Amino acid sequence: MADVNVVAEQTTTHEPYDLRAIHWEPGKEARLLSQTEALHAFRRGERWLWIDLCAHDAAATGSLLTGEFGFHPLAVEDALSLYERPALQEYEDTIFLTAHAIQQKDSEETYHEIAFFAGEHFLVTVHTEPVALLQNCFERWQKQVAKAVKTPAHLLHFLLDAIVDEYFPVGDTLEEKADELEDAIFAGDGSVQVADILRVKRRLLELRQHITPLRDILNALLRRDVELIPDEVVPYFQDVYDHTLRITELVDVNRDIIAGVLDAHLSVVSNRLNEVMRILTVISTILMSAALIAGIYGMNFAHMPELQWRAGYPFAGALMVLVGVVEWYIFRRKGWI
Repeated sequence: MADVNVVAEQTTTHEPYDLRAIHWEPGKEARLLSQTEALHAFRRGERWLWIDLCAHDAAATGSLLTGEFGFHPLAVEDALSLYERPALQEYEDTIFLTAHAIQQKDSEETYHEIAFFAGEHFLVTVHTEPVALLQNCFERWQKQVAKAVKTPAHLLHFLLDAIVDEYFPVGDTLEEKADELEDAIFAGDGSVQVADILRVKRRLLELRQHITPLRDILNALLRRDVELIPDEVVPYFQDVYDHTLRITELVDVNRDIIAGVLDAHLSVVSNRLNEVMRILTVISTILMSAALIAGIYGMNFAHMPELQWRAGYPFAGALMVLVGVVEWYIFRRKGWI
């Protein structure tokens, strides 16, 4: 009983969020900051600052974003919600946008929503689960910022470009899968199932659903006069936008291919069914002719020709065989079998 009480008293506490931050200056090495240092640096308006938040408790993280960082409540709500469509929103000194990072594992894709709060001197990223892409970008940014002048707008481009680049290998994989299905269908491979085709079609649809909003967001960044995006960074966003167009076109082309593969597969199945039905019809016709002869000779009338004929039974059997052979020959001549 004492052991049970001890176990009951041992409770593990989980942090409501994980915060990591990096501060850099042109020509200097980047410096990692603790949570307290990061919040102080943000309040003082130090340039330049990247704060990354992995939210475990939406309520506590939301309070931090609205209270400590002063972000708009509606933007914070969208950042912590998994059911909002990604969009671009502009506030007084901040722009807010979201993007979906992709990760492929075991022939399936998983998507992670990342929210961006970009200001003149800072960038805050928010996500509700760990994202390997951000970890890699965090390490790469530490090494790159000392080489040139990098602003938060450059950092925003750096992250969006990394997110979009992850879509290309997935698109190539799905394109190869679509080509394999197409080749298998036209080669007459009977192992291809409708479920295989629909699975690839669903994956392509999901890919498009996640890349299209990001394409629209980048287009809005380029079309609007966003003061927080310097003119020298705009061409870089244009390059990322072009990449999203390429991915979207790749997805659309392969969706058309999959639609054609599905139609071809259904046509092949229908043709096979027609062939089977044609053969069964021929066999049924031959058996019906034999059954007709057997039915005639099986009628129990007192006065029937050949009723007392000794060769009647062999004659009836031979007649059935003859009719069957003639019908088979006629069907072969017509190309029905």
